[in-house]
Amino acid sequence: MDKDINDYTYGDLPGDLKLKSFMEHSTPVEIDISAINKKAFLKIHQQERKRKRRRILMYVTSTAAMLLLLIGVRYIVAEDAMDGLPRAEVMELMADVYDEEVEVPTGEKMTLMLADGTKIIANSRTIVRYPKRFEGDCREIYVKGEAYFDVAHDAEHPFLVYSDNFRVKVLGTKFNVNNYDASDSQVVLVQGSVELKTANNDRVRMKPNELVNLQEGSFAEKRTVNTDEYTCWMQGMINLDGESVESVAQRLSHYYGVTIMFDDGMSADRFYGRLVLSDHVNETLHAIETMTQTRMEIHGDTIYLVKE
Repeated sequence: MDKDINDYTYGDLPGDLKLKSFMEHSTPVEIDISAINKKAFLKIHQQERKRKRRRILMYVTSTAAMLLLLIGVRYIVAEDAMDGLPRAEVMELMADVYDEEVEVPTGEKMTLMLADGTKIIANSRTIVRYPKRFEGDCREIYVKGEAYFDVAHDAEHPFLVYSDNFRVKVLGTKFNVNNYDASDSQVVLVQGSVELKTANNDRVRMKPNELVNLQEGSFAEKRTVNTDEYTCWMQGMINLDGESVESVAQRLSHYYGVTIMFDDGMSADRFYGRLVLSDHVNETLHAIETMTQTRMEIHGDTIYLVKE
């Protein structure tokens, strides 16, 4: 049977005396672990602080990277604005830069005053994107449709109008842009001077009373025109000075957002006078019916002009 060593009775023999001395002096004293606990806590706290610093550093680094990316995109766009047209993907990114976007209702017009004092009159179904405040070296906006610009002069900050297939660069001037159809666009200069750059890197400088026609993103034609014929839409009318029925049908299709077709026998017809742009396309076409001895036939979103 096992016995406890503490119950042992020591004798006077030398071996017993050595064993007694060993047992009395080798028993461990109570250990104070407070210092150990303190060191362990400090160690754990230091490790936790390191982990937090790493998390903060990762967050700051990722945020900084995102800011640099956004700045980089903006820088690329700005550089591209000065030296060439941005690609379609960059144009999509540029849309996020603009604070404001307006789309003019069908059959209406809208006047916009920009932060720099530039005045824009936007035609029916036109989209205009612009910032609340211009920053940087250039004043940049985007237009799709038709708009007349009266640009505030600022020699140190060129005004840039972007469209789908071209860019107009000005300092201070008055001009009209028509790009409802990206494959067939027009710029008419009323006053001042502008430089066009197409998606195919054609550069064209314009003088007042000149029209530049762009086809599929390339320069097609430059000629002298009566600018009133291209800006009278602001007074709610189209000035018809021998314009073909095809041209009038196209302009009305863009304005009202419908498709207008006509008989082949009408292709040689020419219109003269002024055509008032009513609120509804049917009212406007009634005037054309009278002028051309035709009748309207409506099939869905398509309107046919048929010779009687």
